[in-house]
Amino acid sequence: MTTTLEQVEKTAQLSKNNQMSLMIFQVQFPREDYTPPYYGMNVFKVREVLEGRAYDLSEMPDTNPLIEGMIELRGVYLPVIDLPKWMGFEMTDEEREKSIIIVSDFSHNFIGMRVAHIHGVEEKDWADIKPASNYNVDVNTNQVVNHTYLDGTDTLCFILDIEKLLIEAMPTMAEKIFSSAKDVGSQTYDFCDKVAQGEILFAEDSKSIQKYMGMVFDQLGLKHRGFDNGRLLLDHVASLEDLSGVSIIFTDLEMPMASGHTVIKELRSQLKSRNIPIVVHTSMTSDNNSREVLEMGADFFVGKVDTGLIVDTIKKVEAKYYTAP
Repeated sequence: MTTTLEQVEKTAQLSKNNQMSLMIFQVQFPREDYTPPYYGMNVFKVREVLEGRAYDLSEMPDTNPLIEGMIELRGVYLPVIDLPKWMGFEMTDEEREKSIIIVSDFSHNFIGMRVAHIHGVEEKDWADIKPASNYNVDVNTNQVVNHTYLDGTDTLCFILDIEKLLIEAMPTMAEKIFSSAKDVGSQTYDFCDKVAQGEILFAEDSKSIQKYMGMVFDQLGLKHRGFDNGRLLLDHVASLEDLSGVSIIFTDLEMPMASGHTVIKELRSQLKSRNIPIVVHTSMTSDNNSREVLEMGADFFVGKVDTGLIVDTIKKVEAKYYTAP
């Protein structure tokens, strides 16, 4: 079972209408007396779905226990994350033999994630994706960022905080990310008055990435306010008399209630927000996606957790909006 890149890119077109295709899977195999929870991730991030038994694992020394090892896929070596283990479950050897590896792309970091089996793909409206809350189901809510329901049922489907998974499974990557956020403060940046004195607004549903972005802006000495989803950011903007105190808006693309595409469309459709600088900050980093959001009215497109690029982009916003010709 494979998902081609062309099919994945096609599903991204749904985003223009505040929709997505959700790949739904389970990390445990069902038993006669137990139906495991369902989980989902945006199909846009999926590059291939592989039969686990077809790929031999090579050991990776000195790695986190969540990393099973590496597989070779057409000459490229990918780390495989034990998703069940991250969620507190252990697969038996027999179950591992029947398992699936989802090959995914997060900001050009290609990884494999082992799951029990794929339930299917369902199209969802982002308005149907709800923020995480307390559930009467055996799930670790610290690993869940949003939820929805399987089509035509009242069965919950949990959307995982994959950025949190990557940070916990790959501590060297996490150290690089957060040290870059801290180190940026060791340099002096001469921001214009509008940026230095204004407030940056950003929408991001991953708590880990919220923390990272807050660290970057703090180290730069810039005021900022974060929101858990696009709708909360839009509501805040609507509540302001004017936007003279706002310097830049950063938005993720994948968010509950209102996606980044909706944020861009609504901000650009309103007179008071029509000319506010908008930067998309996302792990959905294909060239096609970048082109789409720029065509919709965003000013710049930044892959997630690239501190240097965030700083460079702020300077580009200054040059485009706040520097006299």
